[in-house]
Amino acid sequence: MKLLPAIARYVLPAALLPKAWASPYDAANWSPARGRVPGSSPRDAKLDLSPSVRTELVRRSRYLHRNSGFVRELVSNMAIYSTGDGIRPQAQSPDPAWNRRAEELFREWAARCEVTGRFSFEECQSLVCRGMDVDGEYFVLKTRDGFGRPALQLIETHRIGDPTGETSDGLTLDRAGRPVSYRLLEDDGHRDIPAASMLHIFEPESASAVRSAPTIQHSINHVLDEIELLALEKHAVKDNADVARILKTARPDMGDSGDFSLGTPDEAQASDPTQLQKIVGGKLVALKPEESLDSFQSSRPSPTFTGFLQHLRRDSALGVLPYEFAADSSMIGGAGVRLIVAKADRRFSYRQLILINRLIEPVWAYVIGDAITNGELEAAPLWWRIACTTPRRVTVDAGREAQQNRADVEMGLKTLSQSFGELGLDFEEEMRTRARNAKFLVELAEEFSIPLEMLWKTSGGVASTPAVGETEDPPAIAGRRQGD
Repeated sequence: MKLLPAIARYVLPAALLPKAWASPYDAANWSPARGRVPGSSPRDAKLDLSPSVRTELVRRSRYLHRNSGFVRELVSNMAIYSTGDGIRPQAQSPDPAWNRRAEELFREWAARCEVTGRFSFEECQSLVCRGMDVDGEYFVLKTRDGFGRPALQLIETHRIGDPTGETSDGLTLDRAGRPVSYRLLEDDGHRDIPAASMLHIFEPESASAVRSAPTIQHSINHVLDEIELLALEKHAVKDNADVARILKTARPDMGDSGDFSLGTPDEAQASDPTQLQKIVGGKLVALKPEESLDSFQSSRPSPTFTGFLQHLRRDSALGVLPYEFAADSSMIGGAGVRLIVAKADRRFSYRQLILINRLIEPVWAYVIGDAITNGELEAAPLWWRIACTTPRRVTVDAGREAQQNRADVEMGLKTLSQSFGELGLDFEEEMRTRARNAKFLVELAEEFSIPLEMLWKTSGGVASTPAVGETEDPPAIAGRRQGD
């Protein structure tokens, strides 16, 4: 048994040698009943994802995003539920007053932070999130606008590369594999940008990868097949819709004239259809013997074809979002819906983590650090430390979860900051708003000499508390007054 593999190694070329002969792992054994698995021996991911392969994947992925409603829904859901109305940073230095000033400065800058002045920071987050799914990655350059203020330049993946092959697909790496510079392809040439000025945003899947493939790359062939099959099936349905009736006959000929004319033989002396139509209305057709005229009923598209398309879509959605969340949740029950929503929420949370670590935290350090350097803010301890408020989490049972959330806060199992964070609200901002509202109600009650309870609890009928500045009578005095 050992002689045959030894002879094969000397006779056959290395490319034709089977992967294994008698391995205890059946998946590694070669079999003539199975096709060859594409790819070479295991190697670094940057060699598998060559520039030409990545460019072709991006080209096809962008085509599907423009022409496939299913792909657009996957990408849109990821962006809407991950970024929503924006992920907002909150300063975490020990000085609360400095935190408020820094957050106010960052909000003013975020209104038009992009170098062209067209996009806000919230819109930049959405564009980056969409680009991560369609292109696999996104690049953000920390630069300055015409007035010298910090700004961001959004760079899509096709603008980073190297046609000359001097770099590793547009990235210059040191001996440890750290990026040193990024090669930006411009209309009139290229320029190298230091790695400290560039933010490379992607979801890492391999430690040996330099660039990233589109998130929906595994769905490309499935969705392309779906588009082509639907086009062919629609064409067939249109052809079938053009046929109204079918003439069935057992006779070998269709008349001497060959024009498929309908009628009865002359010797049969059939009634004249035209005269009968004048009498009874409608349309009458006289057929020859052994002929019948039936309405045509198309069987396309068939239920089998519909199920086949559903399988393609379900496999395409795997690895991105649950199919039931993105397309159709009618086939699952209450428990299944909760599981699907929980899985989708985990996916959104991970995307938010990527955006916070690779985009929001470096941008905060860039903007606030520049303000400290220019004297707009004083340097506070731990000024670079932030926490981020994400959009409201997706839920399937808002009423039940809201009730449970209130119980957790009352029992001390959850803090108010955690509760507001899950709702996509800023804790300090909401508590300050609550304090301002409470102060206003107290002042309003004093102004009109009415009980405070009548302003915030109007459904209770007669107020049970005295007006501001008045004292409540003891129960005995109240009883004598009722007796009077």
